[in-house]
Amino acid sequence: MSRQDGVGAWRSCLVPAALGLCVVLGGCTTWVKPGADDAMRDAARSHCKAVSYAMLPPNIVTSRSLDGPTYALRSKCKKNSDGAPCRKVDGKYTPVEKTRTDVNSDGRDAVFSDCMRSNGWTERQN
Repeated sequence: MSRQDGVGAWRSCLVPAALGLCVVLGGCTTWVKPGADDAMRDAARSHCKAVSYAMLPPNIVTSRSLDGPTYALRSKCKKNSDGAPCRKVDGKYTPVEKTRTDVNSDGRDAVFSDCMRSNGWTERQN
């Protein structure tokens, strides 16, 4: 099998997998507008994305939680925590899990959608 054949085989698996994921998650949509082509859609998306980021730039917040497993020994907690620090709570050790979240993401998505709709585009489920 040549390298080209391998790439083709890989792509032939990727497309059905992506479509299957869309069906399972129910989240694959596209923006449509009568008389518009792909280039017009891409330009509208770029414009609305810029508008949404200008209104709501990324605001990354780091939070910590102690929702993980608990251990009687600190050494066992450290061994199983993937490098996270361990805190003692109620006599047991728990890894401190850090998560980073863009708290403006949902609002930015709403601004983007509103921008597209106000420019005559409608979202269609694939």
